[in-house]
Parts: sequence; structure tokens; C-alpha cells
Amino acid sequence: MWSVVLTLTLLLERFASALPVSTAVDLFQEIATTAPDHRFPIIVDHPLQPLGMSKSVISTSTIPTNNFYTNLFLGSRQQPAYLYPYSVWWSQGTNSDYGLAISHTTASQRVFGPNPSANPVEYYYNPVGICSVSFSAAEFDAGMTMSLGSPTAFAVNVTMAPSTSKYGHGRSLYIPLVQGTGFITGIYFNLRPRFNSLVGFQSLTEKTSPRNGIKKYVAKLYDGTSWAIYANVPNGQTFSLSRQSSSSIIASKDVYNVIVQIAKIVDGSESAYDAHAGKYAYHARVYGSAVGSVGTATINYWTLQANNAGNLLLWLLPHHVASMKKGALGFSIDSLSRGKMYAFSTNQIVLQEELPTGIQFEPWTSIPGQKATYTSNALKLITSAAASEIAEDFNAQTNLNSMYYAGKALDKFAMICYVAHSILKNAVMTANCLNKLKQSFALFANNKEIYPLYYDKTYKGIVSSAGILTGSSMADFGATYYNDHHFHYGYHIHTAAVIGYIDTALGGTWVKENKEYVNTLIRDVANPSDADPYFPFSRSFSWFHGHSMAKGLFESADGKDEESSSEDYHHAYAVKLWGQVSGDQSMEARGAMMLAVMRRAMNAYMLMNNTNTIQPQNFIGNKVSGILFENKADHTTYFGTDIQYIQGVHMLPITPASSYIRSPTFVGEEWNSLLSGVAPTLTDGWKGILYANLALYNPKSSYAFFSSSKFSRNYLDPGASLTWYLAYAAGVGGATS
Repeated sequence: MWSVVLTLTLLLERFASALPVSTAVDLFQEIATTAPDHRFPIIVDHPLQPLGMSKSVISTSTIPTNNFYTNLFLGSRQQPAYLYPYSVWWSQGTNSDYGLAISHTTASQRVFGPNPSANPVEYYYNPVGICSVSFSAAEFDAGMTMSLGSPTAFAVNVTMAPSTSKYGHGRSLYIPLVQGTGFITGIYFNLRPRFNSLVGFQSLTEKTSPRNGIKKYVAKLYDGTSWAIYANVPNGQTFSLSRQSSSSIIASKDVYNVIVQIAKIVDGSESAYDAHAGKYAYHARVYGSAVGSVGTATINYWTLQANNAGNLLLWLLPHHVASMKKGALGFSIDSLSRGKMYAFSTNQIVLQEELPTGIQFEPWTSIPGQKATYTSNALKLITSAAASEIAEDFNAQTNLNSMYYAGKALDKFAMICYVAHSILKNAVMTANCLNKLKQSFALFANNKEIYPLYYDKTYKGIVSSAGILTGSSMADFGATYYNDHHFHYGYHIHTAAVIGYIDTALGGTWVKENKEYVNTLIRDVANPSDADPYFPFSRSFSWFHGHSMAKGLFESADGKDEESSSEDYHHAYAVKLWGQVSGDQSMEARGAMMLAVMRRAMNAYMLMNNTNTIQPQNFIGNKVSGILFENKADHTTYFGTDIQYIQGVHMLPITPASSYIRSPTFVGEEWNSLLSGVAPTLTDGWKGILYANLALYNPKSSYAFFSSSKFSRNYLDPGASLTWYLAYAAGVGGATS
């Protein structure tokens, strides 16, 4: 039933979106709807199959791999889905509770450590497993099942059913999990509703009905919190709840098609809950357009039933609120790791941003008054560096057993080629560099690298074969299991954009010849349309959270995470540039819109200046979040705890997009408080990264470092070149002589 509703609505909206809409550019125009070509061998069954999904669901769906509910089909299936501001999980018998457990924790419950008195603290997290209320049924026991259907970017349908051997077929609890909705909704079919609590029910009180056909109860828990329970009861049925024990509330009898909605009561919320009870969301989809330099993306929630308010009650994150013109209800609730969420009466979340249309290939800075200073001495130094680096063996540095490291190296040489062409304007040097780079890139475009890419028919994506051929799920940073795809492919896409930019300027046809390959990588990480049946919509970037999630098919108690904001926005920047050189206006505008949304979200949650009021005040001194999980923020990395690693992984690579995201104020605070005493002591590639980042705040000091006669190439990591660092620092005002 619900899949039919979803399918029909999709068809109607696709038709509507095809109608002419003035001269606006559609941000979400599909790239292609054809299968990836024969260069990608097919994996029929991924080594890790999604649990709880039927063969029909798997074959007909494009299953998201990097979003909020993947814990529900991985491993034990008991880890939380982070349905902001709540967390929910399949309770399989904890304290005799069977069903979908619901938890909400407040800022006062956060755990700070390892020294909670430190400022800044290293990490904070929210306790997990505190079941305040669960959706259950008298028929649920150890034989119950949980299946998943209609998996999309914003929602998944959960169906819980009792043992068929004991109760037969036709009994189920349907729960649409939709990100950001004010109520968690469950619909009972031929079951006797039960609601359990690990915290314990102190009392249950029936309240005045807010609407004909809706019954209202308030359960007060022993921790002092109260939860509203609304039941939308069809005509001809009766429904009542009673407190069976301190851990259980139960309905008087079996019911059919009774819609129950649960929400935690916070200050000022109860009357708004009354007004919004009855209507629920079962799906959401994002639409958008760009008109000139203004982009608008709207997350549209699809609803069923009715309420007094006429809209849904939605919880919005801080970066959403700036674009919302109306609907604020005046109260908030704590989120898990992204500050407070604010209640709105609306069926849409509107994101409107000024697009960074001026940020293209050339060095760019947000420092007021700065401009390129390519003095004769600067050009001499850049030419010398470029001549030396173009002479290097490109293939030896790029033909690697890692898409990530290969991409970094390819991108390094791409920026050297760009400098030779656009800044030095040296035709001989450009031709030499470009020919070598094309040859190295062709190995990947022909899928002849050490670990070729495969097309996976289970999750519908382009994956590294490294995990299959080595038998390790963490080979190439877990790429076979969808970890970090936007980081990896972002470097390759940006390389292609630079090659295409230069080649087109020289009259070549390289873009046309390589378009399908590059577009396929983009379809994997940033597919803009659910009309494409071969890839999920926006695998990496979350249009709800405003940034990407790097973790793929790995069970995690703290949910999805990301540790490199910079490689995230680098992939969006790459999409924007490839759209530009390939003539895809929708892609170019979409990449720009992603950057604009990231700028707002990342500076709220990941990059914390001294005036940040969203993250805890005893955490913002870290300046970067480190690894930002859905349930935790940890000022560390997966590869080490040195300060240059933690800060630097949020810097690399330095490109024209860096200064757009990382403001001079932020970079200055970070440098002066954490890095100015560390950077001079370093002797490896992290030193170059820190000083290149310094150009976003103090380009003259950055340029002085890279132009010094004492500079050592040991200060360059494998993805960096002296050519680009000199050209960038000078290009944003760093050269004075």
C-alpha cells in the first residue's frame, strides 16, 4: 500500500518538475539514466547484503549507504538510527522490550572527556540505549521481525511483525522514519499496541482531545520527562490506554489502522503538538533551482492525514533557520551533536543561498582588498618549481593501489598543469604537463588501475575492487563498502575538470571523450535525481545535515561521521567545475549550491570560531570538530592524534574554494591559538599543509615560507606541489617583491 502511494506521488512530481519554470536552472536535473558502461565489471551481490530487505526491495531500490538508518540493516541491527533529534533502534528483548525504542538526550546528559574539567575538552558524546518509550505490541516477542522498505535519502519504512508461526499473517506495525519530523509515527494493523520504557512510567494521564478522532495521553517518566502519545482512531473503533506496570502501557484490545504519534514534551511544545497531531510524513524529496547567483533548494515532505495546523511540525537545524521566512513555533529541543533544533510549522525546509559563482579555477580569497601579485620574482620561482615538478614521473606517483592516494597525486599534477597554462602561460611546459597527465588519467578512465572499479548491483554504486580482491573490508579506506567515496572521487573529478579546462582552451575534445567516465563517478557520489535507477540520490551529501557523511556500510553506535570537511567541499567544488567545463549548467549550479550550504553548515558544526554558540562552549576551543558523528564530536582523527593531523585534515587540499569555507577570522584564530607554535617545528608534509592554509589568513607569511631558500621538499605531502602553493599564495596577495 505505502509503496504504491510513494510510487504514484513520485510519478506526479516528476511530471510536474518537467514543466517549464521560467529561465531558472533546475538544480536536480538527472545526469543520465543509463547503466554504467562495460568498462565497469558487475558485482551481482555485494559481500555485505542489507539485512531485513526483500530481494524485491533490493532489486528495485537504490539503497543509501551513508545516511541515518543504515544501522537498521547492518550487523546486529540493534544500533541506533539517528532520526534527529531522536535516536531509534530495534529493541530485541532488552528488559523484555520488543519493538522500536525511542530516546532523546539533552545537553545536560552529555559526557565530556577524558578530562571533563578541561577547556577545551577532547570529546563529548550522548549516552545511548536509554529507551524512554518504545513502539511495541502485546504480540511481539523473540520471534518478531523487522523489515525495511522504500529506502530513500530522507526516509525508510519500517515494518515490524509478530511471529507468523504463532500469530499468522496480516499483523504489523508500520513506522515511516523521516528525518526531521516532529513526531515518530506508528500505524498498527491487527495488533494490540503496547509502549514500553526502560526509564519507567511514573504515570499516564488522558488529556482533552485536540481534534475529533484523536485521543491524547501524557506519560510522565521517572526521570522527570513527559512524552505525548496521540492516537488517531478510525470511526467505529474504540481505543484506550492504561498503565500496566512501571515499564509498560498497553491498549485495551487489538486495533486496525490506528495511527499513534509520540513526541517528547519540551517547554512550550504541548499546545503546538496538539495542533499538529494527526498529520504525518512518509517521504521527503529535495527540489531546487538557481536564478542568476541565487540558489534555492527545498526539502519537501509528503504527508498523509490531517491536523488542526494544516502543516507538519518539523525540527530544523541551526543552518536551516536562516532561510526560513515563516513558521517558527518559538521552542527548541537539543540535538545530539549539532546544537539546538527549532520547531517550525511547515511542510518544507527552504535553503536559499547566494552562490559562489565567482569561484572558479584561479586563486581566490575572501580577504578584503587582496589581489594577485605575480611579481617577476614570483613568476621566476613558480617557473622553476613547475619545471622541476613536471619532470617527475607522473605514472609512478599515480598508478597506486588506492583510488584515494592516486587521486591526490593526479590532482597535484593537475594544478601544476593549470599554473603552467593559466599563470605562467608557457605553452611548452603546459603541453608537456598535460600530455603526461592525460596518460596517467587514462589508466583510470579505462579502468585498468591496480584495483579496478566495479559496479555493485546491490547498493547501486561504483566501488573499488580492493575489498573483494584482498578480502579486507578496510582496503583503500573501506571504499568497497562505500567509505569516503566523495573524498576519493572528488580528487579524480577535479583532475578531470582541470584537464578539460586546459584541453578545451587549446581546442581539444578531451571532455567529450571522457565525459561518461567522469559523470559516472559523479553519479556515484552526487547523483542529483531519483529518476536515475542505477545510483541512489546524493549518496554522500546530506541535504538535511548540510554536509556529507563519510562512513559507509559499517555498523556504528554513534552513527555516521566525517573527519575531513575540506575534502568534502573539495568534491562539491570539483562537481561545480566539471559542470562548467562539460557544459552542464545544472551540475555547475548544484555544485555551487552544495558549497553554499556547506559553508553555512560547516561553520556551525565543524569549523568553530570564537563566537560559535552552537557547539558546547568548552569544545569550541578545538577550532575543528575532529570527527563529527551523529551522536558525538571527537577532536581526533582515525590515523593519529597529533594536532597537525586533526587540524590539517580539515584543510587539505588548499584550493580557491578553501577561503570561501574557511574565513580569514577562523583561520587566524586557529593559527594563533593552536598552530603558530607547532608549524615551525614540523619536518614533513603536514608543515606544508599548515603554511598553505595560512595563506587564507596571512598570505604574505605563507608566501614567504614557500619562497624561502630554506624550503625543503620534505614539507610537501604526496598530494601537494610547490608550484601550486607558490602560485596560490602569490595569487591571493602574498608576493611583495
